[in-house]
Amino acid sequence: MKKNKNPLYVVTNDGKDVLEASGLFDAMLKKLGLEPMLEQLDMLLKMVLGMVSSYAVFSVVKEWLDQFVAAMEGLIKKIDPVLAFSLFN
Repeated sequence: MKKNKNPLYVVTNDGKDVLEASGLFDAMLKKLGLEPMLEQLDMLLKMVLGMVSSYAVFSVVKEWLDQFVAAMEGLIKKIDPVLAFSLFN
């Protein structure tokens, strides 16, 4: 893995832990403690995508994922418009 010349660091647990972040979004996830939720979401997505066995099921899953991504984009735009601009443009 390539070493970052100017890495971001996130301080958690009242200064007890210092974690290196790969980017602004990763830093936000670590600072808010959302990594376990992201792992659960990843597991859920893998399970749902594993159920795709036909085009009909695929279209339902795609529609659900499109709605989920749109909701996440809206949430990120409300939290930090600058981050949203850098992520989605």
